[in-house]
Amino acid sequence: MYLDLDRTPLGRSELGITGKVALGLGEGRAPEATLSGELTLQNLESRVLAAGTLQASGTAECARCLAAFPLTWDVPVELMVLRDTHSDEREGETLLIMQRDGEVDLADALRECAALAYPQSTVCREDCKGLCASCGADLNGGPCGCVEEPVDPRWADLP
Repeated sequence: MYLDLDRTPLGRSELGITGKVALGLGEGRAPEATLSGELTLQNLESRVLAAGTLQASGTAECARCLAAFPLTWDVPVELMVLRDTHSDEREGETLLIMQRDGEVDLADALRECAALAYPQSTVCREDCKGLCASCGADLNGGPCGCVEEPVDPRWADLP
């Protein structure tokens, strides 16, 4: 996942992205993601702007039933490569890379974009029933057989 500054034509062009990045988000989250898609490049004299939305895919753990499942999510990317390495310019939300020429390794910037776009809560499916609070059985396979405690009548009218 490199951008060759010397071979990128002036003006607008496309850059195909395909590769894996290690996310390092912790237990239960996808350890790595496969990124694919295209970024639109705007090559100006002093900077190259790259923007677009990539597709990320990985294996995650369901927050309800703890089963592993394939997860895909959109990764918005907006970054700028400044060719004036002595510039004091700082873009607010845009990732900034300073490099005059040669190949720019985009892996760290794309890893950061993928990690920031990772969903807050991951579930294998919307109707996942999760685990039994008493015995820990997966309720998606059917009832677990635990005896339900009687409901306190003071709470019975609540939904």
